Amino acid sequence: MKKLFNYLVKYPIEGLITLFIFAFFRILPLNFASDIGSSLARFIGPRLSVNNIIKKNLKLAFPYKEDDWYNEVANNTWDNFGRVTAEYSHFAKLSKKNNRRINLIDNNFSRDFFNSGERHILVSSHNANWEVMGITCRKNSDRVSGIVRQPNNPFTKKIINNLRNKYSVKCYEKNMIGTKKIIRDFKSGNSLALLSDLRLTTGVDSNFFNLNSKTTSLPAQLGLKYKCKIYLAWVSREEKSTFNVEFYSPLNMNDFENNDESIQLVTNEINQFFEKKISENPGQYFWLHDRWKT
Repeated sequence: MKKLFNYLVKYPIEGLITLFIFAFFRILPLNFASDIGSSLARFIGPRLSVNNIIKKNLKLAFPYKEDDWYNEVANNTWDNFGRVTAEYSHFAKLSKKNNRRINLIDNNFSRDFFNSGERHILVSSHNANWEVMGITCRKNSDRVSGIVRQPNNPFTKKIINNLRNKYSVKCYEKNMIGTKKIIRDFKSGNSLALLSDLRLTTGVDSNFFNLNSKTTSLPAQLGLKYKCKIYLAWVSREEKSTFNVEFYSPLNMNDFENNDESIQLVTNEINQFFEKKISENPGQYFWLHDRWKT
């Protein structure tokens, strides 16, 4: 009965709301839309129950801070989330090749990932606007595939998928079928772009902010099996809707044996990278996800 209610009532209503929000932000200039999204999220967000998840996560990750610090970071988290929501309506602007809103920092690592002609694995997390990484990859290569968690609502899912099909990498759903497809692309020579920071019910036990959590082992497994580099990359929001995308020194899988111990070590290194980068500006991270279910 609940499933029928969702498909006949809940999902269509949510889909219409999503369309309205998308259309509303689209008619506004990007920076103004970003500011409005921020203001609405900072006003509405703290009144929602999910705000308790944000504060719980922050207290688990940073256990010795003052209450004012938790409140400020939670407020910054809503600020970032509101801007991300508004920015979905402006992917066309963000994806323009010569725009200055997304600055891919030119270094040996980014050049090697996009220009070497070899397949690599790119690992990042839900920071700043996490869709910017896919847009950046699409602007610089047509041989990158990604795997994403799709919305439960089929109407919202269709809207977001249409945007990703136009402006981001080839995206597959985070399930068994999607995993098989992305591995197929990888075997055919595509590089992979993965956001591997969210909680799973299965995976490798790995510390994340000194708390044990299930973490995907897919980057480590594929990197070790095919002996390809795993690049660590990060998106940071600089001002309103402008971003830096930076690639860092890759993990070279030739330095590891292909075994369970190496899978654990590589997964741990990825989580340690996330911890370091999140700690630099925690208000830009997606704390709304219940990373540690306690």
